[in-house]
Parts: sequence; C-alpha cells; structure tokens
Amino acid sequence: MKTYKFILPVIIVAIIFLIVKIFTPEPTDWKQSYSKNDKIPYGSYILYEQLNQLFPGKNIESTNLPFYNISIQREIKEKNIIIICNYFNPDELDTRVLLELLDNGNDVLIASASFGNKLSDSLKIQTYYSYFNDLDTNEFNFVNPELKREVNYRFSQGNYEHYFYMFDTTNALVLGINGQGHPNFIKMKIGSGTLFLHTIPNVFTNYNLLKSERDYIYKSLSYLKVRDVIWDEYYKEVNKYQSTPIRYILSQPSLKWGYFTFLFAMILFVIFKGKREQRIIPVIKPLTNTTLEFIQTVGNVYLKQSNHKNIAKKKIIYFLDHIRNKYGIRTE
Repeated sequence: MKTYKFILPVIIVAIIFLIVKIFTPEPTDWKQSYSKNDKIPYGSYILYEQLNQLFPGKNIESTNLPFYNISIQREIKEKNIIIICNYFNPDELDTRVLLELLDNGNDVLIASASFGNKLSDSLKIQTYYSYFNDLDTNEFNFVNPELKREVNYRFSQGNYEHYFYMFDTTNALVLGINGQGHPNFIKMKIGSGTLFLHTIPNVFTNYNLLKSERDYIYKSLSYLKVRDVIWDEYYKEVNKYQSTPIRYILSQPSLKWGYFTFLFAMILFVIFKGKREQRIIPVIKPLTNTTLEFIQTVGNVYLKQSNHKNIAKKKIIYFLDHIRNKYGIRTE
C-alpha cells in the first residue's frame, strides 16, 4: 500500500508534464540544415519539391554520397548538380573528381558561405565576411540586364554578408552582386561544364521561397540548363550530425519525447517491479530443546516407583560403561 501511495503522485506529475508539453507550441527551429527533408525556415524542402517544375520532364534524384562514390558507380555526363550547404569543404580527392565532372560537361551550382581550402586554391577564389556587421538584412541584384530588377531584391532574417573579394577575372564572370556592389554570384567555365558559385545559401531556403523576393531564386537557377538534376545531401551539416539512429531520434521532437518517456517508464519499472515476485514464505519456528523436561519426567517416574535397587544397578551399569569407553579398562 505504501508503494502505491508513492507511485500515484509520480504518475500524476508525469501526465501533467506530458499534457503541458503536448499543448506547448514548439519554438521555431532556425538550424541551417538546407536539407530537402526539412520544412524548417532554413531547410530546402520547398525548393526540392519545385525542381520538377523548374526542370520539366527531367529526372530529379538526390544522393547522400560524395563525388568520388557517385563517379565510380556510373558515368555522370551532361547533368545539373546542385549543392546547398553552410560550408562546402571537399577534400583533395573530391575536389579532383568535382573538376572532372565539370570537364565532362556537367553544370554544378554550389551555394555556400565558403568553399574550402582545396577548391578555393584550385579556382583561385576567396570569400569575405564582415564579423563586425550585426545587420541580418542585405540587398542583391543581377548584373545581366535581362534579369536585373530596378529595385534591388531585399533579404532579411539571416546571414547575407558573404561575398567574393578575390577571384580569377580571366575565367570568372560576375552574375550577381550585393547592395554594396560586392560580387556574391559568379560562374566559371571549366572544360565542357560550368561552375556556378553563390556565397549566400540562405537565399535558397524555405523561408525566402515563401517571401515575395523568391523570384531571385528562380532567376538564379535559370542559369542551369533544363536537364537531369542531382541534388546533394552529403555535404550538408545535417548529414554529419544525423549519422547514428540515436542522433536522429534526438533531432526529432516527437521521437525525442517518446524516447525519454520510454526511459522514464523503464526507470519506474526497475524501481517498483524489478524485484522477483513470489508468494510469501511462511516462517517455520525451530524445534525447541526439551531435554530438561524429559529428564524431569523420567525422574518423577522413578521417584513414584521407589525402586532404589533398580536405580542403583543402572547407575553401576552406566558407570562401568563410562570407564570402558573413556579409559579402555575391562570391567568384567
């Protein structure tokens, strides 16, 4: 009964906590995932779903593999490859394979705040970011008169201050600039393919696709030819941190609370039901020593008979037995 008195308040508190948690609105997740699976502001769910309209009649596929793994599985030729991530940092092998893909006639669009040392050195580019600028709003526009708008595109709620401050002007063509005139969108001809580099990945996210300035995103993608598209999921930060099942569970609010509820229930089970249950073992009292009572009873019997000669003979017999057993002396 005492156990149930303790369990009841715990269960009531747990139920109240779960009800409060269920009806409490989830805070907005501003994580920069850029994943096609995420509907959060900085996910790319909307853009990925609209690729069929932007490239009608073409095959749209996503991959969780690096360039090297893709290239050894099959030949990739004359396709569009779209990479949107926070920091694109391929190793030496991936950089070499990326350049080979471009040489084979593929067009690659990379939207990233930086492009890693290996690729930056190969392309002779450098990006800049002002750490002293606290503004989260900037204006962009195109250089091409056919795409340029009279009023600059205005983007807010994000990091929009990255731009190119060094690039090979003999091979790179500026396609877009920010409000200060710094280039943030360039293209480079490499072999039979074209490499498009954009320094503001936040532009291509769900948040901005729901805003009135989304026309800028569609115009940026219009530089890609209408052909099959390979969408990258490997080089995103979300791919690194969701590599194990437990990390994925903890990243999803519903699964996370289900997981913790299960752990809480298991702890209660161990505390209150962990002991082996069996019927009560009856207490068996040990046998009492009745030697003294037996002697008194026998003594009373001899006393009532008053046969002293018989008692004397038995004492003699017991005495002689004692001598034989203890001293080994024959008494016959």
